[in-house]
Parts: sequence; C-alpha cells; structure tokens
Amino acid sequence: MGRLILASASPRRREILSLLGLSFEVIPSKVEERTYGDPITTARKLSREKALDVWRNNKDALVIGADTLVFIDGKIIGKPKDEEEAVRILEYLSGRWHRVVTAVSFVGPGVRKTVHDVARVKFRRLTTEEIKHYVGTGEPMDKAGAYGVQGFGSTVVEKIEGNFYTVMGLPIVKVYQVLKEISIL
Repeated sequence: MGRLILASASPRRREILSLLGLSFEVIPSKVEERTYGDPITTARKLSREKALDVWRNNKDALVIGADTLVFIDGKIIGKPKDEEEAVRILEYLSGRWHRVVTAVSFVGPGVRKTVHDVARVKFRRLTTEEIKHYVGTGEPMDKAGAYGVQGFGSTVVEKIEGNFYTVMGLPIVKVYQVLKEISIL
C-alpha cells in the first residue's frame, strides 16, 4: 500500500502516529459529529465515516480515521461550546471516574477495519479557582470532556485505568496491531 493518510486535524493524533516512524499525510475529514446511541457505537461509526470521507478522494491510500468520546452516567460529554460550558463539564467530572473511548477505522484498497479501546479516568477534586484557571488557558475548548490529558489537563487527572494514548486520542497499541496485521509495519 502506498500512501498513508491520517484523517484528523488533531495535533495529538499526529504526534501519536509519528511514534510508529511511518511517513503519512494529514487530510482532515469534513464529517460533522453526531450521536448514534451509545458512546462506543457513536465513536466507531464516526471514525469510519471520517476515514471513508477522506478515502473517497484518495482511493490509492490507507486512511486512518479516529474519534474520541468522554462519557459518564450514560451521557456523552462532547467538546464545550464556550467557556461557561467548559466550567460546567469540569465541575461535573471533578472528583469522579468517567470513561474515554477512542475508535479507529482503517479504510483502503481491500481494507475495512474498525477497532476501539476504552479507558477509565478519575479526576481529582477540583476547586472553582482551579477550574476557572484551566478554562482560561484555552486548552479545554477543542477537546471532548473539556480536558487534554497530555497538557495542563494532566494536573486534573488523578488516575487512569487503561491506555494513556486512548485518552489522548489514538490507542497506539491497537493501531500498531492493525497496521502489522495488514502488512503496513
């Protein structure tokens, strides 16, 4: 297989995929995010839609699409629309466990595969001042659950059960296994 394309504008996904030493292009998909019932089904369908969206114009390539969702109490916690919503999300997650699912789809000539991984994350108890300071950094604004585990948001995460990279946005172990299976690595 010739070209490898990451169908994501996420700098975090780019950084994680780079760990495998592969050369790849980045072509973000234009798929609008929506919900398909439960979080795992939603993440899997969205990752597939994103990969297919980019593959339609790059049929000679293997395209990797991904979607990460945060969920708690049966509810998907998306990206905050504004700073007020980011504060509300962080207050809701404060001191609690939640789950993060990242699904990854691989679409290319003769390849249609989707995998996912789930991790549990516990926030430490946050003060109102800490939440407002964190939201003021701007970091929570483009992230599911209003935090980034790899940035300043690492100060709010007390524990992770599962793969760190799943929480960051690309479960590298699963990606590596699929790329080996389809003879890319």
